[in-house]
Amino acid sequence: MRLAKNSVLRTGIPTGVTALALAMVLFVASSAASPARAQTRNPKGELNEAQVLALQKKFQEASMAADMPALSALMADNAVFIHGSGVVQTKAQYINSITSGQMKLTTYNLKDAKVTFFKDGAIVVGLTDIGLATPHNAHAGASPRLIHMRVSTVWLRKLDGWQLILNQGTPLADSSPAATPSH
Repeated sequence: MRLAKNSVLRTGIPTGVTALALAMVLFVASSAASPARAQTRNPKGELNEAQVLALQKKFQEASMAADMPALSALMADNAVFIHGSGVVQTKAQYINSITSGQMKLTTYNLKDAKVTFFKDGAIVVGLTDIGLATPHNAHAGASPRLIHMRVSTVWLRKLDGWQLILNQGTPLADSSPAATPSH
């Protein structure tokens, strides 16, 4: 069965997103084959753990501030977001949802973060508490919803610096999935 370039699988996820996610999983799995090397490999020009976590913090702060120039610079043009609700967004869709007010992050705290390096990249995995306000809960007078998630973020070294390429949030048992994107 051949799929068109921009076709959609039965899951509702565009095939390009599925292929990207599969490619990232295979790439990370192959890098993890020698965990000692993957953890310690940091040749000249790459970032160390503290610098990757600083990038992650800049991304969180830019998301809360709805800072379009900062978000645009931190994210690769082909970045993909897979929210805890199952919604998949491109870079443009994510930035638009943040800057338009469709989604307002009131808090974005990363805890217990671990960084794993691979050739020309790093993966940050940690727990987050995200305060999410949407137009729906703002009109109802409700407080922002606090979401507890496990987040994985993939950063790649590109010619013009390090950029976020993939972010996936998985709600923890005490968070209920929302109908709107919720990191």
